[in-house]
Amino acid sequence: MKKAEPTSDVALDQMLCFAVYKAEQAFNRVYRAALEPLGLTYPQFLTMRLLWRSGSSSVGEISEQLGLDSGTITPLIKRLTNMGLVRKERRADDERRVDIHLTQAGRELEAKSGEVLRCIGQALQMDLQQANVTLQTINHLTSNLTRAANVRTTGTDGDSAPHASIV
Repeated sequence: MKKAEPTSDVALDQMLCFAVYKAEQAFNRVYRAALEPLGLTYPQFLTMRLLWRSGSSSVGEISEQLGLDSGTITPLIKRLTNMGLVRKERRADDERRVDIHLTQAGRELEAKSGEVLRCIGQALQMDLQQANVTLQTINHLTSNLTRAANVRTTGTDGDSAPHASIV
């Protein structure tokens, strides 16, 4: 494996990881303000988006799609249940499996959610083509980083490509 070069001469604003970190913070601020009228947090909103598309889903499926562990998803679902937006139902064929269903209030909230996406779109100041290119780039970045993290945890050497000094 090639020896890492010192990075102390690279300013934070020249580091890709810091730019992604700052973008995440900015996204969170914009979403927090946009979601306040709905009374939802960002992870709750993502859960509702999944349910608006499917109508119902298992806790495990929601957890997997959002990349959240059971220690995070369980209280999130409980809060949505307490808000009257979803209901839990154990499967008759497998009582270990819990399905989450939208309530009428949860379905009605979808109509109000369009304003959230409009606010985010306006804040991004991108046309559809720019947004799609950015999404593809971020998905590629996520895929590469996930693969690299998996390589590190399995002990396999994945250091085959040259690395930029700005990461």
